[in-house]
Amino acid sequence: MFIAWALFGALLGVAAAQKKGFSMAGGIIGGLLLGPLAFLLFFVSGITGSDTQRKCPHCAEFIKAEATVCKHCGREAAARPTVRPRKVA
Repeated sequence: MFIAWALFGALLGVAAAQKKGFSMAGGIIGGLLLGPLAFLLFFVSGITGSDTQRKCPHCAEFIKAEATVCKHCGREAAARPTVRPRKVA
């Protein structure tokens, strides 16, 4: 029973870690400790906020959303396009 609890929790922890952007090891450890309650990890905010950081299209490292040059690879990273709400007629 304990093994099933731990495995299910670890799987939920891994899924939460991938979705929220925090470390895989942290997701597994949190999942092992929480068991099936690891779904609570989905409600924890990730380490990187999607509105403050984004991934470089060339090296996939996180950079600031406003950055025009990646600090890791030095290549130009095009600014994220702004989305404007559509007007409904």
